[in-house]
Amino acid sequence: MTRSRPVNRGYWILAVVAAFILASTAGAYFAGIGPFARNQLEQARQAASRRHTGAAVNLYLSHLDANPKDYAARLELGELLKPIDASSALQQLQEIPASADEYPEAIWHIAHVATAGKRDALAEDALQKLDEVRPNDAGVALSLAELYYRTDRFAESLPWVKRAAHLQSGRAETWLLLAEVLDKLNRSGEMLQPLQEAIKLDPDLYDAHANLCYAFHFSDRLDEAEREAHWCFQRHPDDIAVRRWLAMILRDRGEYDEALEQIRLALTSSPTNVECRIVEADLLLFQRDAEEAYAVLKPLYPTHANRRDFLGSLARAAAMSGRREESRQYLGEIVQLIERETTKE
Repeated sequence: MTRSRPVNRGYWILAVVAAFILASTAGAYFAGIGPFARNQLEQARQAASRRHTGAAVNLYLSHLDANPKDYAARLELGELLKPIDASSALQQLQEIPASADEYPEAIWHIAHVATAGKRDALAEDALQKLDEVRPNDAGVALSLAELYYRTDRFAESLPWVKRAAHLQSGRAETWLLLAEVLDKLNRSGEMLQPLQEAIKLDPDLYDAHANLCYAFHFSDRLDEAEREAHWCFQRHPDDIAVRRWLAMILRDRGEYDEALEQIRLALTSSPTNVECRIVEADLLLFQRDAEEAYAVLKPLYPTHANRRDFLGSLARAAAMSGRREESRQYLGEIVQLIERETTKE
């Protein structure tokens, strides 16, 4: 193999410099900027407007190296980076201090990036800060409500969703969220008003009608609950939850055969649905068929032994079918679950 001829070192350095200048000029030219733009910031903005993101990012960074307190440019860079590099976007946005005019918008972008990335602690901190500078912003209040709801912090979600509904009363989904938060707080009797507000604003909002069926049943308004169930079936006849609520409505009227028919219709599409099996077992107990009720529930015990409602139903079925020692075991497990839940609190 022949060796290549050594290159003159001085010539090599000049060649590299010339290539670098040529590449830089060509890059600017192909970005549609031209080599004579007024400064790097203008070049960065022009490159961004033409969607030459890589060139724009590099130009912004060069500008910020020389002008670290140009917070408008830093905000622009953070926005540019959001869809392509969330961590770098956060790094730029977090450099903007509370004293800067750009701070509120920077905090909003931080909250958005953190929420999208499921970085809940960072999102919460950003939204709380944003609320300090935008105290009457319904979007901020709703975002906090949704964050707390998503992370099972329902008591913290409640005041924020109430504030969001007050600030922007014309949004049906906010009233629906308020109803769902109330249900999670075991205040299901208070769901009716927000659900009716949601339906007034959006008569075809399916989830509001489904929840209203549940809320009417909870409030013992059985005719209205049944009306909502049939409204839902006209649109989604396979909704298992609504079918289960209809079975419970019929059960509470004493129409046990019709209720059993409805719950078994639900079970045809979801045979292992534990909520439906509990209702089925309770209906069988009403009909004094304790052995079948026990047979329905017992196979589900290994996967649902951590549910109090399931254990309660299984304990009743065991007792009524003559398995009293087994029934006492399940009741003891309920006590243990309650104790563990109390300890966690």
